[in-house]
Amino acid sequence: MNPTVFLVAVAAGGLGATLRYVSTAVFTPKNSFPLGVLLSNLIGSFLAGVAAALLTDTLLSPDVAFIIVVGFCGGLTTMSSFAVDTVTAMTAGKWKSAAINISVTTIGGVLLAGVGYLLGVTLSF
Repeated sequence: MNPTVFLVAVAAGGLGATLRYVSTAVFTPKNSFPLGVLLSNLIGSFLAGVAAALLTDTLLSPDVAFIIVVGFCGGLTTMSSFAVDTVTAMTAGKWKSAAINISVTTIGGVLLAGVGYLLGVTLSF
């Protein structure tokens, strides 16, 4: 990988992380369901699916796919915030919120990655 691609991926990761922070600040009131992180994870999964399909159909170069998936989507999505939000809900006795967060993040993320992939395949025709 060339150094320029690496640096652009780092910048894209910073942009993704910044957007995740903004999403959390806007959509997650204090002591509330972590909607901001959930939205970031779902949107990032969708975008990664689109990029994967476009890479498979060679509409995206491996470098651009790396920047999008590893850089931007890697910064936007976050397993650590998801895990901490879930554990925080559990320790506060909010078992229903924890279960919803686990279910929607996991199932929704996989489904949206699949929808994004299918959309990417459709766009490649």
